[in-house]
Amino acid sequence: MKKMNWKNCLTFGTIAALSLSLLAGCGASQSSGTQQPASENEVAGTVLLSVNPEIEVEYDNGGQVLEIEGLNEDGKTVVAGFEDYKGKDCRTVVNELIKEIYASGYFTNTVDGHTKNIVLKMEEGSAYPDDDFLEEVAEGVREAVNTCGIASETMTVREDDLDDAGLIGLDKAKELVLSQLGLNAASFNNHEYELDDGVYEFEFLADGVEYEYEVDARTGKILEADFDGNDDWDDRDQWDDWDELGDRDDTDDNQDDVDDRDDVDDQDDNDDDHDDAAND
Repeated sequence: MKKMNWKNCLTFGTIAALSLSLLAGCGASQSSGTQQPASENEVAGTVLLSVNPEIEVEYDNGGQVLEIEGLNEDGKTVVAGFEDYKGKDCRTVVNELIKEIYASGYFTNTVDGHTKNIVLKMEEGSAYPDDDFLEEVAEGVREAVNTCGIASETMTVREDDLDDAGLIGLDKAKELVLSQLGLNAASFNNHEYELDDGVYEFEFLADGVEYEYEVDARTGKILEADFDGNDDWDDRDQWDDWDELGDRDDTDDNQDDVDDRDDVDDQDDNDDDHDDAAND
């Protein structure tokens, strides 16, 4: 009986040890999977950074940067010398990119005297590593703006600001242009926007001043700007007047040429008549 009990104890002990070993193995496997999920190195989303340089920043599920790409010539110039960004969090990388853009002189050109705003746009289909992800990235931009002493606003464009085609919606585009001008409100002319060229052409009135602005519906950048009272606006009207005057001058010159030819023809006819009379 005693031998039987010992055998039973050994059997149960062996089973218990085996169970604990299996449980420990499963726990280690789960822990390992939590620390480094298989999808961590896959692209979870893309943030588009626009000043004049346009730069896409791809990140993984943890918000760590996988790749950056310049989309226009200025963007390519900035990222050409930008290294050691892989594996850094998106906030840090975007902060460093703004400093690089500033050092390269891209904030020198203004929009009607206003420093260019910075637009951060979540590309369609991008996942958010956490609820505050875009705002955290924007804070990184604002830190760089303060460090460099740039008078720029940081504007964010979320997925719910986009239309069905992935372009920035009308209301958000108006918000971007008013922010660029430092305006709180304006009266916009009604237009139908088909956006075949991806550009909004706004005409609006604010504080008694007429404005005409173009906004890129993909990036949120201000493409062209003008307002009544601006030298460019006045020069444009002047040039229109000059063109009309030039057209009238050309008409007058052409008429003078016709008159001159008529005078020559009349003189030739007179000479012929005189010759005929002499022969008679």
